[in-house]
Amino acid sequence: MSNPVEPQQVQQVAKLARIAISEDSLAESAGQLNQILGYVQQLQAVELPADVKPFFGAIESVNAIRADENKPSTDREQILKNAPDSNGEFYQVPPVFK
Repeated sequence: MSNPVEPQQVQQVAKLARIAISEDSLAESAGQLNQILGYVQQLQAVELPADVKPFFGAIESVNAIRADENKPSTDREQILKNAPDSNGEFYQVPPVFK
């Protein structure tokens, strides 16, 4: 790796992300980040055939969007029969603020 992550950089990123990292764990975190970046570097070095398509997910899917259709609604009177209290047009509920 050309530019290893230093503990000071970990501290800067932690501050920006508002993550509390103790002074004792800065060096360990920098080592872990360097290890992760090493793996990423290995992945970038892999040569793929030109006909390999990008991979976006384990299951190929398409949007399952249904068409909007007008359907009859349930009768208001029938719905309001289930309400504990109503004014004939809307549900009546106790006030939230007094």
